[in-house]
Amino acid sequence: MRRKLVLWGSNEKDEKMLVALELLEKENVVNIYTFPENVATEEFYKAMSEKWKDDAEVEFPSGFTKIERKLSVSDSLLPDEIKVERPDLISRAQAEWHFVVLSSKLYGLYKSELDELKDKVESLSDYDNVLWDDLRGFWNKVQGQVNDKNLFREHGAALREKTNGLFDKLKELKKSLEDEFETQSKKYVDSFGEELKDIEDKIDKGLGLGPLFEDLKKVQAKIKDFKFTKEDRNDLWNKIDDTFKKLKEKRGAGGGAPGQQGNNNLARLEARYNGLVGAIQKMQKSIDFDQKDLDFQTKKVADSDGQLESQLRQAKIRMIEERVKSKQEKLDDMNLTKADLEAKMEKEKKRAVKVEKQEKLDEAKEAVKQKIASSISENAKELDKMSGKLEKAASELATQPKKQAASLIDQLSESVGQLVEDVVDTARAVADVVAEKLDDAMDKAEDLSESASEKLDDIMDKADALADIAEQKLAKAMDKAGEAVDEMNDKVKAGTKTASKSDKKEEEE
Repeated sequence: MRRKLVLWGSNEKDEKMLVALELLEKENVVNIYTFPENVATEEFYKAMSEKWKDDAEVEFPSGFTKIERKLSVSDSLLPDEIKVERPDLISRAQAEWHFVVLSSKLYGLYKSELDELKDKVESLSDYDNVLWDDLRGFWNKVQGQVNDKNLFREHGAALREKTNGLFDKLKELKKSLEDEFETQSKKYVDSFGEELKDIEDKIDKGLGLGPLFEDLKKVQAKIKDFKFTKEDRNDLWNKIDDTFKKLKEKRGAGGGAPGQQGNNNLARLEARYNGLVGAIQKMQKSIDFDQKDLDFQTKKVADSDGQLESQLRQAKIRMIEERVKSKQEKLDDMNLTKADLEAKMEKEKKRAVKVEKQEKLDEAKEAVKQKIASSISENAKELDKMSGKLEKAASELATQPKKQAASLIDQLSESVGQLVEDVVDTARAVADVVAEKLDDAMDKAEDLSESASEKLDDIMDKADALADIAEQKLAKAMDKAGEAVDEMNDKVKAGTKTASKSDKKEEEE
């Protein structure tokens, strides 16, 4: 927990300045340094934020002021004339620093008690089991405060180091007992080692892996009931871990390849959403943990051992409350972001459905368009063939009698008319297909989207466009057929005139 804080603020004249706070826990005092804007350069601000906060020496420029203020639970940490941009940081620091002071006092009490135990241990000539129990009872008490986080890690570590030193000296006095304990530990290790070796041999022989896995779990459970030296226990656990790995290798642990994730907007939103949900769960879990700790501290206040411990727990309650408040604000922001992402994901899903529907409609229209074009092309080929026949017939009419030519003209006209009717019928049939296709597409659009009416209008517009294309191509085909008929009539008339002149000559002769 930091004992220093640096942030921007202003004085009573609303002049910007840099504010730095330093806790002196032993004196229960807070030093407040203020630096005017003209001396608080960016370089100096970085030095204060990155070095001074970590207890590195930073030279202060001239023109700063220092205020010494007693740390209090009720009074504000800053004078009224100083305002800061982040008052929540000041409020949280005040709660935490009050806890720091009380925790330091508790550490001082334990340190004094440990010094008394140290004097007793150093005066021993023979092993004293009562003093061993006293030292163990002291450490259990310290460990309880460490577990409750009433002592800082560095204080707990310092007490642990000194306590372990006293335990080591007592252990030297009971070396014979230690030797016996180590001997027994070795025996246990050898016994379990044989069981593990037997399991490994069976693994190598390819025996049933399921039963062997259960046997290994039983060995693991039995170890907890035996006491070992630290080294023996570590060695034994390492052997068990190696055996488990060997079993898993034989069983063939496989992992499915992770599914490929698309790079579209929806995939990115879903990935971000899933990450946010995980962060929300962690934050909620952290708040629940703090709340549980808060409930515990509240219950323990009544059972506090002395006024100092009671004050310490009260300070810790306030510190936890500030921490919960800060986390809850972050959680609220995360939930707002979550709701926003859910709305965006829903919008993207609807858009994806529309895109898919549009693709299907485009495919259907393209197929109909190809069919129309194919039909018109085939009929145009028929008209080309008919035009060729008409030209051939016109040349033949030049040598035919007048009556036969007229009869042939009627037959050809009837054939052309029939062909035109076939073209019209084909175009109508294709148009019917277009209508059916578009009707199916419109029915699907009504099922897939709430905005079906807009899509139907679009479909009808595109259907009209397709109909226009079909009509234009049909008109061209009709024009081409008409031109062929006109050309054929002209040739027939020319042939008829030639035939008439020939008949007249024959009659004159």
